[in-house]
Amino acid sequence: MFDFPHNASISILIADDHQLVRDMIGAFIDAQPDFDITAVSSYPEALEALSANKAFDVVLLDVKMPGMDGISSLGALVRKFPETAIVVFSGSTTDEYVKDALEQGARGYIPKTLPFKSLLNTIRLIASGEVFIPSSFLNSTAEAGGAMNFGLSQNELKVLRKVCAGQSNKEIARDLQMTEVTVKMHMRGICNKMGAKNRTQAAVIALREQIA
Repeated sequence: MFDFPHNASISILIADDHQLVRDMIGAFIDAQPDFDITAVSSYPEALEALSANKAFDVVLLDVKMPGMDGISSLGALVRKFPETAIVVFSGSTTDEYVKDALEQGARGYIPKTLPFKSLLNTIRLIASGEVFIPSSFLNSTAEAGGAMNFGLSQNELKVLRKVCAGQSNKEIARDLQMTEVTVKMHMRGICNKMGAKNRTQAAVIALREQIA
């Protein structure tokens, strides 16, 4: 499912001011053989860690912690460390913040309520170069109204929602009872209609325009 080699170590920085979150999630992730984790409790500490010699693949960035100045702080990290996947990691952020974060270059949004097993797979997905957006979040933005759908068919919309949830073509085919060839065909149609270069860009556009 993932392009990131499972025998390679994925280096993660957790930036969160809640010690319980750092301890619980940090201990669980660190127990996995293919993860290496560092935890900090403030934005200045995150900046210091990222500026050190050690390179991080993924940063789980709490949006409400000491030193954070809204979306501008996230955008600054994205611009300063373009090779690192900066991810919104929050239990209570707004739809608008997540949309703004993606437009700033964030590589997704991971709610703190995500089950641990799903969290591991999500981090692997992001480390492989994909963007992760929970399907529940995309559904809630669509229900808010005002969406444009670029002329996507119902099947294309269903596929797009699964893509935004971080699913592979094989998983989408299984869930929607399609062949993988059909899923790929729908994905080509989605990208053509949305003017997207790839599935990652299509997912970002979907969130921004409140599609699906």
